[in-house]
Amino acid sequence: MKKLIVLLALVLTASFVFATGSVQDKKSTRKEKRKAEQQRQYVLTKRMLEDRNFVLETNFLDNRYGDRFNVSPTINFIKIDNNQAVIQIGSDHGMGANGVGGVTAKGNITKWDVKENPKSQTFQASILVSTPIGIYDLNFNICPNGLTSARLTGNYSGSLTFNGRLIPVDESIVYEGWSL
Repeated sequence: MKKLIVLLALVLTASFVFATGSVQDKKSTRKEKRKAEQQRQYVLTKRMLEDRNFVLETNFLDNRYGDRFNVSPTINFIKIDNNQAVIQIGSDHGMGANGVGGVTAKGNITKWDVKENPKSQTFQASILVSTPIGIYDLNFNICPNGLTSARLTGNYSGSLTFNGRLIPVDESIVYEGWSL
């Protein structure tokens, strides 16, 4: 009887040790997958910035008072395509000057400055856009996972912050309204 109890204890201990090892393997595999995905996103973001070909599809807009508004990414975006930029805000309710309940400013990029931090795999971009309705300064903070915050300031004292995901233009789902 004692031999049976000792044998059973050994089997249970061994199975517990092997089970713990497989959990650790699963955790390390998940960690490696996450790191590989982050590296892939970093390379994609770097290429989009070098090619000047991306869209910030906005999920949230923040005003200068810190109020946050949930918005539709199809009609609220910043699009950079070579030396052209489109800044659009819109609403699902009603019509606006651009046909989608807001304003669309389309113009030329007059200043482009990108800084990369390879250690943290982040980017900061400063872009100056000249449009028929004003000159706008865009300051982008881009995280390794593609989440991006862009602060828009213009001729007047206000500011607007676009929060969303940076994606290539050809994968974008945005609808561009009439520009002023």
